[in-house]
Amino acid sequence: MAEQSNLNSHIGDTNSPLETLAMQALRRFGDFHPGTIDGDVLLMFVEFANMVIDDVRTHPYHDGTAIDYYTSSTDVRKVPDPIIIQGLLYHYALQQASDKVSIYMPMYNKGLNQHMWHSVNGNTKIQMKITDGGTNKRNSEGLTTNKYNGTVTS
Repeated sequence: MAEQSNLNSHIGDTNSPLETLAMQALRRFGDFHPGTIDGDVLLMFVEFANMVIDDVRTHPYHDGTAIDYYTSSTDVRKVPDPIIIQGLLYHYALQQASDKVSIYMPMYNKGLNQHMWHSVNGNTKIQMKITDGGTNKRNSEGLTTNKYNGTVTS
């Protein structure tokens, strides 16, 4: 069975709608009851989620798959739910000028890197690789180096 990053599998088989992820982020942030937010706050979270989409698109481990921006709070995107939630928490804390940004920023960066690495390489180790192909033939003769994780195979 393939791994999924859907935190709300009771809603559907794919990733969660942005509105659900925004409510989860607001619950975690803890300033007020998420059910009391208005439409303007959800629109702000659409903007934050699109910033997260930009981060995923430009991440070095992104495989180049097209990811559209969110256009409404009911949209679903093929980005792991934890990345969206962590990104929403970070951007919301930044917008609120909250001290919580010191917690959410590293959490978001770590989560983004972990999920993106796992999507490309699974659970593999990072290995050093010779970047110039090696000047000694023993380093490259008949071997292939994976450009993402540096593992060498014959």
